[in-house]
Amino acid sequence: MPPLLQDTSPRMEKAFRRGSGDFTLTTEGTFTAAGAFDKTAILVVLAIASGLVGYATNNGALIVAGLVVGLVSYFVGIFKPNLARICAPIYALGEGLALGSLTRFYATGNTEIVPAAVIFTGGIFLAALFIFRTGLIKITKRFYTMTLMAAVGFILVGLAQALGIVSLSSASDNLVIGLIGVVIGVAFLFIDFNFIQQAEHAQLPKQMEWFGAMILMASLVWVYINVLRILGRRR
Repeated sequence: MPPLLQDTSPRMEKAFRRGSGDFTLTTEGTFTAAGAFDKTAILVVLAIASGLVGYATNNGALIVAGLVVGLVSYFVGIFKPNLARICAPIYALGEGLALGSLTRFYATGNTEIVPAAVIFTGGIFLAALFIFRTGLIKITKRFYTMTLMAAVGFILVGLAQALGIVSLSSASDNLVIGLIGVVIGVAFLFIDFNFIQQAEHAQLPKQMEWFGAMILMASLVWVYINVLRILGRRR
């Protein structure tokens, strides 16, 4: 592993190792940050397209179906980065379908939530990218571990709420939980930006751009869901 990569997360170390050895040689060139961001834009467009279908259909079952398809394709892509070029678009379509249906739920009686959630998510992404590029944020194994622990705890609280073990349904509860979720999502964005930066420096195969786009898309999905929770906290 190049010296540049010595202080990165375990997940990223595995991705670098797989990215260095799981791809056949091609003439496509090497990984670039611009390429990863371009592919992220493609995934966003796919998510919006399927999201419109989910929003128009207004079927709660699509949330479950989209999540299952999205999660399965995401984890296949994580453990098999050479398949990310296939898994990433499927992930975007699945999550878009789920998010469209979820957005319809929150937008009932208040359609202004939809453009606001999209704008806020985009603003958070750009702000996180700007802060990362200033060099103020250093991504270390400790940073990654703390972010992962916070995310696991956050998910467990969500599961406990879904199972009725805890009750966190008031507007103030949703506001606090949503803000915590956004903070965790921003931390994931920093980790993803760091991966993209290091992958470019390490000259990984160009196909790994799909992996970078997929993990970045997952962080955007996390942020968007929590922005929805904040804006629709009275639901």
